[in-house]
Amino acid sequence: MNSRLLNTIGLALGIIGVLFLFVWGPPQPSFERGVSLGIEDATPIDKTGKTVADHNREVEAKRKFYTTMADVGLCLIIVGFRATVVGCVAPRTNPSGNIPH
Repeated sequence: MNSRLLNTIGLALGIIGVLFLFVWGPPQPSFERGVSLGIEDATPIDKTGKTVADHNREVEAKRKFYTTMADVGLCLIIVGFRATVVGCVAPRTNPSGNIPH
């Protein structure tokens, strides 16, 4: 594989990884103000009968998805960086495949 292709692949993976982090960024601390009240898991929270436990399951599933996608984004950036570094230090070849002197 030639160095230009490795550099291109590395840069593309890096950009895709950054987009993943932009959309599904790592969890941030909550800066909400005020005091919240705790209610039991079986307490209904809307007219459809959805309970606190149902809501908690949905929130946990979303948290896991976002964390996974952020991890994928970071991995893409790392793999892209490595491909770019290898492309920079690999010996350059001309189109015939020979290493120029």
